[in-house]
Amino acid sequence: MRNTDKATEFTRAAQQAAKDSPVFDWATRADFDAAERGLMLRPADPAILDDEGHIVWHHEAFETTLAEDAPDTAHPSLWRHAQLNNVRGLFKVTEGVYQVRGESQANITFVETENGYIAVDALTTVETARYALALMHKHVAEKPVLGVVITHTHSDHFGGIRGLVSEEDVKAGKVRIIATDDFVHWVIKEQGLAAEGMPARGDYMFGENLPVGATGLIDNGLGQAIEGGTVTFILPTDVVPKGGASFEVDGEVIECMYAPGEAPTGLHAYFPKRKTVHVADNAYMCMVNIYTIRGAFPRDASAWADTLDRSLRFDDAEIMVGGHNWPVFGRENMLKYLSQQRDAIKYLHDQTLRLMSHGYVGAEIANAITLPPELESNWALRPYYGSIKHNVRGIYAYYLGWYDGNPATLDPLPPRPQAKKTLEYMGGVDAVMEKAQADFDKGEYRWVASILDQVIWAEPDHAEAKELLAKTHSQLGYQTENATWRNAYLSAAQELRHGLPEGAKNHRNMRDVMKGMDAQDLIGAMSIRLNGPAAVGHDCVINWEVSDSGDACAIEISNSVLYTRAEPNPAADATVTLSRELLSQLALGEAGHDALLAGGAQISGKSEVVSQLFAMLDTFPLWFPISTHPKKAHEDEYLG
Repeated sequence: MRNTDKATEFTRAAQQAAKDSPVFDWATRADFDAAERGLMLRPADPAILDDEGHIVWHHEAFETTLAEDAPDTAHPSLWRHAQLNNVRGLFKVTEGVYQVRGESQANITFVETENGYIAVDALTTVETARYALALMHKHVAEKPVLGVVITHTHSDHFGGIRGLVSEEDVKAGKVRIIATDDFVHWVIKEQGLAAEGMPARGDYMFGENLPVGATGLIDNGLGQAIEGGTVTFILPTDVVPKGGASFEVDGEVIECMYAPGEAPTGLHAYFPKRKTVHVADNAYMCMVNIYTIRGAFPRDASAWADTLDRSLRFDDAEIMVGGHNWPVFGRENMLKYLSQQRDAIKYLHDQTLRLMSHGYVGAEIANAITLPPELESNWALRPYYGSIKHNVRGIYAYYLGWYDGNPATLDPLPPRPQAKKTLEYMGGVDAVMEKAQADFDKGEYRWVASILDQVIWAEPDHAEAKELLAKTHSQLGYQTENATWRNAYLSAAQELRHGLPEGAKNHRNMRDVMKGMDAQDLIGAMSIRLNGPAAVGHDCVINWEVSDSGDACAIEISNSVLYTRAEPNPAADATVTLSRELLSQLALGEAGHDALLAGGAQISGKSEVVSQLFAMLDTFPLWFPISTHPKKAHEDEYLG
């Protein structure tokens, strides 16, 4: 399903304008020098495979694509950044500090001690983490991992942990796992309830169903792609409180600073012996994401800027590494880099609030703010991942929420009836299609995308509108400098032409993450699956006992809401006794009532209450449409 749209004359002109813009210093090689510095090995194998031979990480596809100069179907600045992210392999950062970069969405950093390694972060999946450790064993020294520092709660930084260490060694005290004191709490919220945003939105943002190529996926800003494979989880053994903490692992001192920013909780790790500080995902080689378009609550930009300001106080640090992209070498360069990252975040925050206080609404502010010249021309602040426009909207929403204060937007019609009335006022679909084609031919793609989306809401099967909208999204994707916007536009074009992907999802297996949660949190994750209208009149209490761990808890359904209780209720209507594995499957929606019985669960009390519970739980799809707008189940019932 490769995109065959060619760049229009307007897109070619936009790419040429970028090449000619004085904002870009195309001649500089400083970041290429930094990205290539210390390269020990660039693996030649075409891909990283899982145990069954499936590709979880591409080498060859990106190598082939990015070997060429920027095509007219990609913004030249984004193409340059993609080439930098393709500088990959095993690197020696400084004495005793190594990184594996470009072999995963994220980086893994190894600090060598006398008897082993301390890993900072663990990549996304077991397969890529195991691959990274094998590179260390083969080309540095075959030593065990004695400690893992997990910088924050996003799965591309902890998910591969079982590829580095075993839970048995952790429990035996042979391995220490260091994270913040509220790390597990936020993993539960992000992985158990929200799963890091709705999956279909994440697919759009990261281009997970796009083929690698000049008209498809070329990068996602932080890295090239998100790998497949198995995401795992092991509980921390040591925690960092908000005041920070220091640890010693095999003689290596680690000074940890509590550092919220891209994640609601996180840490920066300083290794004084190596004069190297790891700043998690709070600074990378592009504009940060104060709001992520995959879906999440906006981050606190003011607190984020403060985190970076405090990071300037590692007085002896001379090298900065992070969870993505490449290091900064030299104290002067590091201080300048962190100061500019801090200033960019604070500038967006303060100017958004300034214009907000003048009465401007989010969409206006997003189109009004540009960075000061010195920041705008900084390659490390270009909008490859975050963007001014969606960050400003995120800051606005953080303070004021979705409502802009105008009563005309207080209670709008749902999208489908809104679209039908809009098109009626404009003379009907045929008239709109004629005007939309004329505007497409003039290169007015942002407007065409907006109005054709209305047509698709009104008439989801309108083939001509779907094709013209797909062409429009392609041009918007080709022109944007932001990798995640490009992926979203091109994913929309793909859905409009080919529908939703078929077959099993080639995604990360999250089951092990769920296993790391306690029973109450697992059962609590079922609350968002409870169909409220179907649960009317079905109040009940059910105890849950985990046979192989001894955990026990209860749920109560009251007024169509599911609550969890830490202790079983002696007056419960029923008690379910089951294994931890089966409990995880239930929480993930992989198992229902039939699987409960087939899996050996025992039910005492009113068994019909348990069967009624499962009859009231929704099952969520692997994908749902975003751009094609077919009628949803019960849409008329819910929306009137």
